[in-house]
Amino acid sequence: MKTEDLKALGLNDEQVQRVFAMNGADVNREKQAAETAKAARDAIRTQLDEANTKLKGYDPDWQQKAADAQKAADAKVAELQAGYAAQNAAAGLHFTSASAKKAFMADLSAKNLPLQGDSLLGFDDFVKTYRENDPGAFAADTKPARIVASATGTPAAATSREEANAAIRAAFGK
Repeated sequence: MKTEDLKALGLNDEQVQRVFAMNGADVNREKQAAETAKAARDAIRTQLDEANTKLKGYDPDWQQKAADAQKAADAKVAELQAGYAAQNAAAGLHFTSASAKKAFMADLSAKNLPLQGDSLLGFDDFVKTYRENDPGAFAADTKPARIVASATGTPAAATSREEANAAIRAAFGK
């Protein structure tokens, strides 16, 4: 805004001076607000820088702890998956005793076979080697012979059943 522009609008010198005074007051007020905002911004930046400096001191420890916790959790999950895969794979085997199965499972766990999907790689080879080294741990795959014929003679159960039926009929009057 210029003096000539205001005079062209028909304002006298006194009115032009008032307009400039009012405008100057508005400009000074806005300059003061801008300076206050800049000071607040600088104070906040300083606080942010201090906080970031403190966090940088803490951050590596927390990142390392989080990474270690993640590794431990992944290892535990892998261990559980391998254990379930081993139990599923060994479910089809027949052992001579519970202790034989327990020893087999301990040796299998110690072998730490790699897991692919839901199966253990090298499980069949491990079982084959285990059978060769400890054949007494596994039960025979053949089933015992089944007897299908009955014994000769009068069955004792049938006689006592007939006697029981006769006693019941007598009790009811038939």
